[in-house]
Amino acid sequence: MALLAFEPQTDIEQRILDVQAQTYSADALLRELADHDLYIPSKGDVQEDGRGLVPVLLDQGGMPFVMVFTALSRRPRGLAEFLLKANAGAFFRRLPSGYGVIFNPGYDAQLLLPPDGVAMLKQDLRKA
Repeated sequence: MALLAFEPQTDIEQRILDVQAQTYSADALLRELADHDLYIPSKGDVQEDGRGLVPVLLDQGGMPFVMVFTALSRRPRGLAEFLLKANAGAFFRRLPSGYGVIFNPGYDAQLLLPPDGVAMLKQDLRKA
């Protein structure tokens, strides 16, 4: 499957490209991302507070990754009927252990954060 070209629409998306070009730290990107919104497709009717969220999962090597997008326009039509807009920091704090996150799946600038990376990010967010 061919990946879609990624033209940054926000400052955080430009940072994603900077990380891929190795001109910006992935750790710094994740800390910065915690202050931005994510768009999380849901198979269930999700409330503003996140209740009812049934995230769309992608299996990577036997590990579940939650699909998230950094801009509303990136969400593919027909992927899931519902959508949660959430602060990334709050989302990561509530994400159960054992889940990774895939940012902007289907784009050539997609990023994978494995479950152990999510756990480390949650620890960093607790310190902040």
